[in-house]
Amino acid sequence: MRHATPGLIRLSAPSRHRRPARSQRHAWREPYRTAHLLTRGLAALIVLGICVMLGVLFVADERDATPRRLAAAEIDQLIASRTVDPEPLTEAEVFPSGSTAFGVQETGLTADCTIAVTGALRSTLQRYGCSQAVRAALTVPYADYRVTAGMLNLPDATGATAVGDQVRSLVESGDGGFAQMSGEATGAGTPVVWRTRGHYLMYCVITGPDGALVPADEPQLDQLTHDLLDVYLSETVLSRRA
Repeated sequence: MRHATPGLIRLSAPSRHRRPARSQRHAWREPYRTAHLLTRGLAALIVLGICVMLGVLFVADERDATPRRLAAAEIDQLIASRTVDPEPLTEAEVFPSGSTAFGVQETGLTADCTIAVTGALRSTLQRYGCSQAVRAALTVPYADYRVTAGMLNLPDATGATAVGDQVRSLVESGDGGFAQMSGEATGAGTPVVWRTRGHYLMYCVITGPDGALVPADEPQLDQLTHDLLDVYLSETVLSRRA
């Protein structure tokens, strides 16, 4: 009779088809992968948002850096008086050599405005407080003219207009006017044209070669005075100053 060995238990081999650990690892891997993809997507959106914001700021800075073109009324307000426009004129500002459509032969700046005028216009400028006269001898590219052009600095627009009104009567009567760059008075019939804008009075005296008289009906006179006084001195110089 055989007896079983006490304490000996035979264990059957484990089944090869049960692998619970692997299925558990798989069950935990899916949420991790999803969260990882969501994190990456959120990071990409944040980076994209930053790029868009920087682009908007860059464009805004570029627009702010572009000077806005002022309207004529705004320019007039900004140069209405020496109170709002206190910076003195300079020769380089008004008649820079080589940077205008006119040939700049000679320039001059003086605090004694009477040097730029003749006759009774001298006392008029003293009375209205003219502080500067910036002048230049110019040549014209499309005509054989010799031009003395200038800009007078008066306290305010009211004074500039008042001086301009007196210039008309003085020139017409021959009692005063604007001198040539040489200091000589202009002869009778010499074309003299002036404009006022803000607290400035701009003018030009036009002669032919060697000081010869230019007939008042010369067709190019209108173009010259428009180009010099209206376009260059008024629109370019004073607009840039404003």
